Amino acid sequence: MHLRVLILFLLLTLPFLSPAQNGEIDSLKKVLASSASDTLKLMAYSDLNWLYSQNDYELSKKYAMDELALAQKINNTKWIAQAYNDMAISYYRLNQVESALVYNYKALAIRKDLKDQKLIASSLSKIGVLQIETGEYAAALKSQFETLKIFESVNDQRSTAITLNNISQTFHKLKNYDKEIEYGEKAIAIDLKNNFEYNLAECYGNLGAAYKMKKQISLSNDYLQKALAIFHKYGDKANEASVLNSMGLNYKLELNHKMAYEYYKKAYDLAMEAGDRSGVAIYGHNISCSLTDFGKYAEAEKHSLEVLKMTETKNRNQLILTYRQLATIYGYMNEGEKARFWLNKFSDLKDTLFTRESAAAVAEMEVKYLSEKKDLELAKNKADLEAKDRQNFIKNMIIVSILVVMILLSLLVFSIYKRRQIKQKADVAAELARQKEIRSIAVIEAEEKERRRIAQDLHDGVGQILSAAKLNLSGLESKLKLQDPEQSALLYNSLDLVNDSIKEVRVVSHNMMPNILIKLGLASAIREFISKMGAVANLRIDLEIIGLDERLDSTVETILYRVIQEAVSNIIKHAKANHISLQLIRHDRELTVMIEDNGVGFDRSAEFEGIGLKNITSRVEFLNGHVDFDTTPGQGTTVVIEVPLV
Repeated sequence: MHLRVLILFLLLTLPFLSPAQNGEIDSLKKVLASSASDTLKLMAYSDLNWLYSQNDYELSKKYAMDELALAQKINNTKWIAQAYNDMAISYYRLNQVESALVYNYKALAIRKDLKDQKLIASSLSKIGVLQIETGEYAAALKSQFETLKIFESVNDQRSTAITLNNISQTFHKLKNYDKEIEYGEKAIAIDLKNNFEYNLAECYGNLGAAYKMKKQISLSNDYLQKALAIFHKYGDKANEASVLNSMGLNYKLELNHKMAYEYYKKAYDLAMEAGDRSGVAIYGHNISCSLTDFGKYAEAEKHSLEVLKMTETKNRNQLILTYRQLATIYGYMNEGEKARFWLNKFSDLKDTLFTRESAAAVAEMEVKYLSEKKDLELAKNKADLEAKDRQNFIKNMIIVSILVVMILLSLLVFSIYKRRQIKQKADVAAELARQKEIRSIAVIEAEEKERRRIAQDLHDGVGQILSAAKLNLSGLESKLKLQDPEQSALLYNSLDLVNDSIKEVRVVSHNMMPNILIKLGLASAIREFISKMGAVANLRIDLEIIGLDERLDSTVETILYRVIQEAVSNIIKHAKANHISLQLIRHDRELTVMIEDNGVGFDRSAEFEGIGLKNITSRVEFLNGHVDFDTTPGQGTTVVIEVPLV
């Protein structure tokens, strides 16, 4: 779901306001005309900025500028920071993200000098959301986790829920939908407990988007309908448009392009009414994609070029989508030079968005926040225990004689010392286990994410470039009309090489992340994998799958596919077997995988020296499963894997 400025700027010191009513605006204008109090005028300017930020963005900016001028005139530092904050609201609504960031940084600097923690958190939160817009996801998470720590420390429930929702949105941009749902549900729990109805709408919309990406369309639509009802109740056209757009995306996933186009158009028209340039750009892009699906390339080109005009240079998320769409359109229109131009711009910009360093930083931000939160809890518990010990000591001093007190005190000190030693050892062991688990999870998640990214880059980047090269060579063939047999043979050989390269890219991309695993699940992916292994000479593979009619968790399916792939590959490379038997049997509470071969076997005392076997063991342990290797030299090998499903 597209980020909305309304939820972003709920973190102001102002109370929550519904869409502006004429009576409220008239009252505030009377204050400006008649009041002699500079403070009242500053409050009126700020309120008018907020009210007009929902429908008239230029007028909203004017009142923020007037507020800044008055605050600077009377040298009121706190209100100068508030005016910068309000300027950021207006520039964001005008889709000028970089300008909004500049003013938020100015507000943050002043608020840090004032040491007002809640206002510091407010500025950090807005900076974090704007960093999402510019594609700086690691920086965004850093800002948001700092914000969350402050709001939790002051027990600000509304702001805590909003920050959790912003973190959820950031994980959506990182395509980590499980994390998005985790933090979104935390926000919803707080909103339901405190009846924060408007905040709920944002959370429902985000979860709708997350479940859409997980291909759970029915659940996605349920959340989107809830969000739409609340936004309609509050008259928030910008967010209504955002939800309608998400529903259109669901129809596209169901290949109902007609309904998808209609919902994109509704979203586009509502965003135009609200004057939401950012939303207009997003929904205009989706309309362009639908027109491309219908074969209306000229109309699609027109919409994408309009989107490009209204998209700020630093809004890289929107730019990368627009560049790719223009490359696609011109490819269909057989305008190879234009297609290459936009494809190159798309590739250059995409390379800057996702790097290994940013992925590591993202994980570091979350771990840092959780660690600091745990440290605070441990410190509080320690303080409570120490206070209790002091009370016991005083009581004993009063009741017993000095001699008895000294003895008891010695025993008490010794007992505390021993307990602390035991507790410290237990804590160290628990922390080492936890850190090991975190590292294992991070490594496996990073590996799978990198596989997906590389597979996508090969398919969308290298694949498209090779296709464009093939198109150009084919065009060259028709234009040159070569008479020389050697030159013709050279051209045909070049075309064959390009064709072979395209096929090889597709094979590599598929091996790194098979589409059939994502779309149809583990059983279908294993059948396809074994089918391809049938081409290996002098090798027979028997496959039996029992009870695996329903999909498993996506993480379980991916890891088991990699484990089976590794095991079969090891047999082919090292076992010298001519027969492999593979069984997958699903029970009520566990899944059993049995792989047998009639190869040369190996010495069990050295079984874990190989990287392949270590990979199998670590991945199965990540699923809380167990793997057993039954083998002796010359007797073949049996691998039994048991993974719990509940």
